[in-house]
Amino acid sequence: MQLLSNKKVESLKKAVKLDILKNITKNTPKQSNALDKVVAEQLERISKDIAQWRNAVESAEDIKYPDRYELIQMYKDFVDDYQLFAVMQSRILKSTSGSFMILDKDGEVDEEETRKFVDPQGFALPWFRDFMKYVVLSKFYGWEAIQLGNVKNDKFESVENIPEENLLPSFDGMLKNAEHSITKDNTLIFPNSQYDNWVVRVGSSTDLGLINKCAPFIIWKQVFGNWAQHASVFGMPLRVGKTNLTDNARRQNMIDAFESATGASYIIQDLLDEVQVIEQKGGGDPHNIYGMLIEKCDSAISKIVLSQTGTTDEKAFSGSANVHASTEADIIFADKLDIKSVVNELLIPRMKSIGMIAQEKEIFAAWDTAEKMSIKEWADTFLTLSQAGHAVPAEEVQKRTGIEVDETVVALPDNKSFSIMNKINQLYGSDNS
Repeated sequence: MQLLSNKKVESLKKAVKLDILKNITKNTPKQSNALDKVVAEQLERISKDIAQWRNAVESAEDIKYPDRYELIQMYKDFVDDYQLFAVMQSRILKSTSGSFMILDKDGEVDEEETRKFVDPQGFALPWFRDFMKYVVLSKFYGWEAIQLGNVKNDKFESVENIPEENLLPSFDGMLKNAEHSITKDNTLIFPNSQYDNWVVRVGSSTDLGLINKCAPFIIWKQVFGNWAQHASVFGMPLRVGKTNLTDNARRQNMIDAFESATGASYIIQDLLDEVQVIEQKGGGDPHNIYGMLIEKCDSAISKIVLSQTGTTDEKAFSGSANVHASTEADIIFADKLDIKSVVNELLIPRMKSIGMIAQEKEIFAAWDTAEKMSIKEWADTFLTLSQAGHAVPAEEVQKRTGIEVDETVVALPDNKSFSIMNKINQLYGSDNS
């Protein structure tokens, strides 16, 4: 038997290695990451007033040279506002929750494709949770560009949004360095580029988002500083000291006495000196001046983001609470429809283009909108049916309540159901028997 020379062995190893690499390249989609082109910059937090905000809006809406950089700088501070942060989180969390599924052309759940989006328990995978969050964020910023991550086991490992300050919605692209001007070398246009299939663009190129609509109310709420100044001037009693001003020593003694009395309830004074404490009553009611303005601004922010205030205002009346909750539910439902549309029209076609889903496969995304009943509600329903003389199949009771039943539940002649219903009532607290 003839042995191969060392040189031939090494040559064979290289050939095998190259063949493996070719297969890996063929089977794994090669990601094009636009974030690699982004020059990281630290946005400065700038002081804001209405005039500065209006100038930033005009710059962002400029037809020839739109520049959102200064406006996004302001957004960085705006989203720290407690009211805006709260309603943003509420809308995002509610809009991205629920059961999501992928259906085939017959309207049946495609288990294979659904597993690429949700886990076995029906919860959205981390990458898909982030994707849905960025879709909803486009309503606050106006436009978002979502970078799809590497593919592993037919799932995205992660997704990220390209920083808002780098985006050029009007050109369907981005700036590599947000602090530099729009030039050929500093601009990346997504369509017809290697990044097109890997960057999902969501929103309107002309919309500045809900944060912009909330901006004036957040700026007006800066009266907190004025309120603190009001408290320092009118909130503390005024202490008046009377002494001989022509005697510098006695005048200084009085000053020293007041300054040293900040943590004490007394001062020591000369026999001829006099001290008065005058309660401040001037300056108006600070709550009416500042507090009500803040409350009105918070209410306006809630109306802009959620179209109502009943689910965020702790003073909401029960009579109107249901109406407000219904209004919010309509907003959330619309967000869910938008998420579904983005998945169907933008995400799934890209997943087909990069080989994650077969091109010929007809599938579409959907939310499970079937109304969910609690176990207690199912138990009460079965009890009502049995007492009305209707038979309830044993397998249906077990399916809905988790209680194993050996026989069909029916009503007895004296209008009392079998002991199984009594068992359900005991478990779930019903007084019916």
